[in-house]
Amino acid sequence: MSRISILSLNIWNYNEPWMHRRNLIIDLVKRSSPDLIGFQEVRHDGNRDVDGKNQAEQLAEFLPDYQYIFRPAQCDPERDQWEGLAIFSRHPFVNSSFTELSRDSSDNRDNHQRIVLHGEFQIGGERIHLFDTHLSLSRDGRVRTTREITAFTDQYPGPKVLVGDFNEVSHEQPIRHVVTQAGFIDSWEMLHRKDTGLTYSNSNAYVKNELENGGRRIDYVFSRDGAEVERCEIVGNVPDDEGKFPSDHFGLFADVLLGNGR
Repeated sequence: MSRISILSLNIWNYNEPWMHRRNLIIDLVKRSSPDLIGFQEVRHDGNRDVDGKNQAEQLAEFLPDYQYIFRPAQCDPERDQWEGLAIFSRHPFVNSSFTELSRDSSDNRDNHQRIVLHGEFQIGGERIHLFDTHLSLSRDGRVRTTREITAFTDQYPGPKVLVGDFNEVSHEQPIRHVVTQAGFIDSWEMLHRKDTGLTYSNSNAYVKNELENGGRRIDYVFSRDGAEVERCEIVGNVPDDEGKFPSDHFGLFADVLLGNGR
């Protein structure tokens, strides 16, 4: 059996103050030193890129121990913008893939193209599949595409971890029902049953609208097929001396045991 660590974070694209936040994200990664990272809202913007580098390239420049894949989902060629997902890893990629998720053109909250990004790794003699996603603002869209995601994960035998910004609060149930019906375990709920685990919170200065109940738990770490999450904690939730946070979302950091035979 092997133990690895995984970080998931929505980096909030180029929202200001990006350069300051970029340094905080880099510092968070260096301090927590995860084996694998799933980033969401990673952007290329021809008017905002630094020295011609998109956000994934910028982060990689300061994280030389990591290799990465970046896959755009939503593209706007006229404005020279792409936004998508990135997976960073301390370990070589054995394989990588992605699939586009469906959209409902009649639903104005489901107009952005969404994807799920997959990386496969061999770590300490164990195979691990990491899936990273960022779901629709539409509730119907989330339920539909979550079914598509679980079907996509079924193609890959071995331990699986699914992370990302699911844009759905935990008590509303639909996507969690779909995911758990597919055999995935909600790591936060398993380990912190009485803790709300808010990842989009009023305590974050970048969250401008006052949220009911102090915030929302909309970011998740799910696992199945021999990947057992032993610890799952919120990170990036403490401001620096200037009151700044890495993102408008807090991240999740998980310790995962591989090869437990389940």
